Amino acid sequence: MGIFKQYDIRGVYPTEINEKIFYKIARACVKYFDGRKVLVGGDGRLSTPSLKKALIEGLLDEGIEVHDLDLVSTSTFNFLISSKKFDFGLQVTASHNPKEFNGIKVYDDVGNTIGIGYGLEKIEETFKKIGDELKTKKGTYIDASELKTEHRKFLEKNIETFDKKVCIDYSNGCGSIVFSDVISGKISAIEINKEVDGHFPSHPPEPNEENLKELTKVVKEYGCVLGAAFDGDADRIVFVDENGKIVRGDKILYLLSKFLRAKKVVHEVSFPPLFKEKMHEIEAEVIETKVGRVYIINEMRNSNADVGGEISSHFYFKETNFMEDAFYTFLLVLKILKREKKSLGELLKDYPEFPHKTIKVNVPDEKKYQIVENIRKELEGKFNVISLDGVKVVFNEKDWFLIRASNTEPVIRVYIEGKNQEKIKELERFVMGIINKFI
Repeated sequence: MGIFKQYDIRGVYPTEINEKIFYKIARACVKYFDGRKVLVGGDGRLSTPSLKKALIEGLLDEGIEVHDLDLVSTSTFNFLISSKKFDFGLQVTASHNPKEFNGIKVYDDVGNTIGIGYGLEKIEETFKKIGDELKTKKGTYIDASELKTEHRKFLEKNIETFDKKVCIDYSNGCGSIVFSDVISGKISAIEINKEVDGHFPSHPPEPNEENLKELTKVVKEYGCVLGAAFDGDADRIVFVDENGKIVRGDKILYLLSKFLRAKKVVHEVSFPPLFKEKMHEIEAEVIETKVGRVYIINEMRNSNADVGGEISSHFYFKETNFMEDAFYTFLLVLKILKREKKSLGELLKDYPEFPHKTIKVNVPDEKKYQIVENIRKELEGKFNVISLDGVKVVFNEKDWFLIRASNTEPVIRVYIEGKNQEKIKELERFVMGIINKFI
């Protein structure tokens, strides 16, 4: 697949991506968008400053106006690029990937993701045609770091004081930029791993169970009502309850939908069947999409949905121009706890949890989609197969599985849920048997 991925541009620095490549990508983006005004930012990775500098040089050499936010979270970048003040946006980040990675998230003038099938393949074509010729045309560089205060003001309008103790893990990413100042003096927060450090000394920037041990320990030791962790670029927020247990994205979207009295809710295909049932209880229309922000945002805008989410804990709102905003999500969840006077775990007692398992199967990048397609052909006719994105088989609200090719890694992802551990093992044997048949 190379560095041009399904949703963004990403690779290992400096072997797969480097300054020369970013310079050419910048010029290719200008030719694709034919724009005069671009918003640029970057996360706290070690390679970001030099890569962003090369990106800006390429943009300037195409003669356009570059507004540089400097160090910025993707949540803040999302808020600003969706303001319709820029022709396109480029955020230098590799999100939750390990420290040796970096990349670019490409946005159009309203914040839509430019991924494969939405224009990124055309940018790649142009990129490959650009030679090493020098450009004499010079654009204009503008330090736009003050624009970040616009997001801060939006968040400050939506914050309520909260005196019960919470813990926030910034994962040494850029989540503390803007947000730490917003909550200062208003929320009783224990903030850990707050310093932006591209070495990610505390733990890797993906907020999974292995990496959140410190967060769960602090939550339990200090009697916090919840904990929350941001990923490396802070467009994603993962919650843990008062017992230090990770709360899956579908449960948080359920709480948000109830609180917002949502009439339309968008989610991706890896949500359990139970979620749809719970949405029906609050009389909300549910729309299912493929996995990925490009599909969530497009569907939300097309249907004017109130809220959307992913199982991985990206959350989107009409109030944030249909963009994901991890900081706004955090403030909403605290409002819910304050209004209901309950802990996060207590609020979710009416959303039963069944045993589940997630499996990553390493396969060659060029073969993963064909393997899943072969599985679909094998199972169709035998089961009720939902093939919106991969192969989803639902037996009932408790027993189901999903097999899909990752759009960002050379793996096939498997989600299994069952009424008990015996059922999980039974479904796992079946799923792995069918996958191994086609590997």
